[in-house]
Parts: sequence; structure tokens; C-alpha cells
Amino acid sequence: MAYLVALHTLAAVIWVGGLFFMVCILRPAAAAMPLAERLPLLSNAMGRFFLCVWIAIIVLLVTGNTVVFMTGGMAAAPVYVHVMQGLGWVMFALFAHMFFAPWRRMRVALAAGTLADAGRAMNQLRVLAGVNLALGLIVVVVGSGGRYGLI
Repeated sequence: MAYLVALHTLAAVIWVGGLFFMVCILRPAAAAMPLAERLPLLSNAMGRFFLCVWIAIIVLLVTGNTVVFMTGGMAAAPVYVHVMQGLGWVMFALFAHMFFAPWRRMRVALAAGTLADAGRAMNQLRVLAGVNLALGLIVVVVGSGGRYGLI
């Protein structure tokens, strides 16, 4: 079970850490670049990040549900596990929306050369990534401190 928890934690760190990097470091640093250079860079970076997140989500679902099953199921799970899982599903839904809606629109707009549309889509991604980052940080606190009485 220790390996499952370690893999679960690693997948969460990759997802939430990647969100932190995108929201707090890459996008602000890229803000000084001209729009025609910034948007392709951010789109490329997000494409690489999104692939990692899809893999992380699979790992999180498999490891999290396996550990819950091995420890008696959700009925036996403490409150913090329910909170962690509930917020995780919200994060997944937001991520799926980001991937299938604004990021898709951004890529289509970039391919068509309509930078204004790509910029609007990027702004939507920025807002959604910020929300997901906040949720992810809460999940990290709940997941790491829950078994020690934090929640």
C-alpha cells in the first residue's frame, strides 16, 4: 500500500505543481512577450502539461480507489478522504472543460491566425487554472493533514 500512496502523492504533486508553475511563473513571465510569440509558447506548454495531467488523473483514480478499496471502501473512509475525492472530481471536471473547450478554441484560433480569439481563450484558461490551483492546494492540505486531525 505504501507504493500506491507514494504514486498517488507523486501524481498529485505533478498536477498541482504544474498548475502552480503555469499560473504563477510561466504565464506572468511570458506576459512581456509579444502576443504572437506568447500564445504559441503557452499553447505548446499547455499541450505538454495536459498530457502529464491526463496520466496523473489515471494514476490518481487507480491508486486512490485501490487504497480506499483495500481499507474497507468509502463507507469506512474518514471525512478527509471524502473531501479529497469530492474536490478531486471537481478538479477533473474543470480540467476536462479546460482541455475540451478553451484550449481547443485557442489552438483553432492560433491555427487560423486570429490572435484576439486565441487571447480570449487563453484568458479563460488562466482563470480556470487559477481555480483548479486553489482547489488543488486545498486537496494537498486536506490529503496530507487529514489523517492527523486537520479535518
